[in-house]
Amino acid sequence: MKSYPLAKPEINNDDIEAVTKVLKSPYLSRGPMVMAFEKQFAKEIRVKYACALSSGTAGLIIALQALGVKTGDEVITVSFTVPATVNSIVAIGAIPIMVDIDLMTLGMCPNALKQAISKKTKAIIVVHAFGKAAQIDKLITIARENNITVIEDACEAIGNDYKGKPLGSLADIGVFAFYPNKQITTGEGGMLVTNDEVLHHQFELLRNHGRSMNGDLFDQISFGWNFRMSDINAALGLSQLNRIKQIVTRRQEIAADYHAILSQKNNISCPAFSVKEHNSAWFVYVIRLLNGDRDKLLFELQHLKIQCGRYFAPVHMQPYYRDKYPGLQLKNTELIANQCLALPFYPQLNKKDIVYICDKLVKSSQYVYFLLK
Repeated sequence: MKSYPLAKPEINNDDIEAVTKVLKSPYLSRGPMVMAFEKQFAKEIRVKYACALSSGTAGLIIALQALGVKTGDEVITVSFTVPATVNSIVAIGAIPIMVDIDLMTLGMCPNALKQAISKKTKAIIVVHAFGKAAQIDKLITIARENNITVIEDACEAIGNDYKGKPLGSLADIGVFAFYPNKQITTGEGGMLVTNDEVLHHQFELLRNHGRSMNGDLFDQISFGWNFRMSDINAALGLSQLNRIKQIVTRRQEIAADYHAILSQKNNISCPAFSVKEHNSAWFVYVIRLLNGDRDKLLFELQHLKIQCGRYFAPVHMQPYYRDKYPGLQLKNTELIANQCLALPFYPQLNKKDIVYICDKLVKSSQYVYFLLK
C-alpha cells in the first residue's frame, strides 16, 4: 500500500548543486549567498529591504522588538494560528490579546480587532491562514486610525498576491518562513521584509547579537540574538526562489485537481481564494467537514497510510495558554478548528494519487458518519 505524507519538499539537482557549491566555498555563514537571497526575495515581494533569519519565529520576535514592544505592552493577534505567533509575543514579555476570526477569510475579524484595542496596544499581528489573505485592508485602516503598527504573518503566503500586491508587503513589516512544508524551503529559515530603512537596520542588529560589525572592537550597540541564516540555507532558498513561478503553477494544479473531485461531494467544504487574490500559491489544501467526527476520519485515513493534519488547534485551547486565559471563548475559531482537515499536498502528487486520496476520503467519511448515526 502506497503511503502519502502530509507534505514533502521538492529538492531538485539545481538545489543540490547550489548547496554543494557553498560547502566547497569558504563561506558557510555570513557570506554572499545570504545577501543574494535577500536581494532576490525583496525583488520578488516588491519591497526595499529583506533580512534573512533562522526562522519565521525569529522574525516575529525581532519585528516586535524593533517596534519597541516591551514588557506589559499588548499585541493583538488570533488564536487560529501556529503557537509561534503567540509565543513570539510572550517571548519578549508582552501580553498576547487573542481575538476571533471571520468565517470567510479565516483571518482576524475587523470588528473583533476594534473591540480589543486598548491604550496598551502596541502592535497587531495579522495572520494569513493557509496563505489566504485576511481582510488586510480593513485591518490596516483600523490600525492606522489608532496609530498602531501592523505585522503581516505571511509565513504561509509566499507567492500569494492580493489586489496585485504580494502578501507580506502591505503592512509595516512582513514575516515569512521556509520550513520544508512551505512553498519554498531553506530547511529552516525565515525572512523579514519592510520599506522602512530604520526598521531594517534594527533587524540586522537584532539578528546578530546587536553588533554593527563595522570593524571596531567594541561594536555591540544594542541587545541581540543569534538569529542568522547560514549560506547553506540561503543557497537552497535562492535556488528554489528562482523557480517560484513553476512551483506556484504546480501547486495551483494540484489544488484544482482536488477541487474538481471534492467540490461535488456533500458534507465537504473546499477551500477557495477570494476574487481579489488573482495569483494564489497554495500552502496546504484544507477542507472543512460540515458534519461528522473529523478526528475519527483522520484515524481512518492514517490507517490507510494517508497522513492528514488538524490545522489549526486554537492556541488559546493549548494546555499552556488555556490556564492563562481561563474562560476565553472564540466562537468562530473553535468552530472552524473542529472542522478543518489538511490533505496531502506536495508537488510530487499526480492525478492518480489525488483520485485515490479523494476516493478513500469520501468512503472513510461515509463510514465514520454512519458510525455516528
